[in-house]
Amino acid sequence: MGLLKPQAGTVVRSEPNLTDRVTEMLIEEITGGQYQPGEVLPPEQVIADRLGVSRTVLREAVSRLKADGIVTSKQGRGLTVMVNTRPSVLRMQAAEEGNVEQIMRIVELRRGFEIEAAALAAQRRDEQDLENMRDALDSMAAAVESGDVVAGIEADLNFHRAIARATRNEHYLNFFDFLSVLLKRNVQVSRSRSAKRAGRGAMAQSEHEALYRAIEQGDSELARLHARNHIENTGIRLESTSFLKR
Repeated sequence: MGLLKPQAGTVVRSEPNLTDRVTEMLIEEITGGQYQPGEVLPPEQVIADRLGVSRTVLREAVSRLKADGIVTSKQGRGLTVMVNTRPSVLRMQAAEEGNVEQIMRIVELRRGFEIEAAALAAQRRDEQDLENMRDALDSMAAAVESGDVVAGIEADLNFHRAIARATRNEHYLNFFDFLSVLLKRNVQVSRSRSAKRAGRGAMAQSEHEALYRAIEQGDSELARLHARNHIENTGIRLESTSFLKR
């Protein structure tokens, strides 16, 4: 009948995003009309065997379903379906390493979001916001000087997070926190590969400084201009340091 019902099924092969795939397959089955709220799923070992995955992978997938309130564990009953509709929660997957098309889609999303965030920050920032941005910029400069990629990424994200906070709109801040999880892995790969390319870190730092000055001056249009310039150049840097896979 369905993926979770006892029957012969297709074996899922191991790959980097296996947990994501298993999670999506389970959600599709539960929300596809095969189960009603209150029904009990087969034992985890049965599901794992049918999918050809380890109990560890399956448990990670099940934990995501529990977090979304789709299933729950009931003493003596096993996994019980709570709802059979998809959760109304924004979900996105990080781009696969080297997949330039997926990376650029995230950059496009970031462009629309961060340009307006910069404009609002220029209008609404206070001295504490500027201090937070300045601290992040100083940390980035130190990281560029020392070649510390991890510290540089953290400082970079802190700078952009300070801008999101300066919008005085909690939705901008919450969305940035969501988006930063997707960005972090790709930025780390890009910077690790480009660490020895002369001037890359300095160029990004210069773009950040220009954006900071526009926000400091309270110039929304100039902030938009420099935010656009920075995000577009970031896309170019990410694209040129990825193993192209289209």
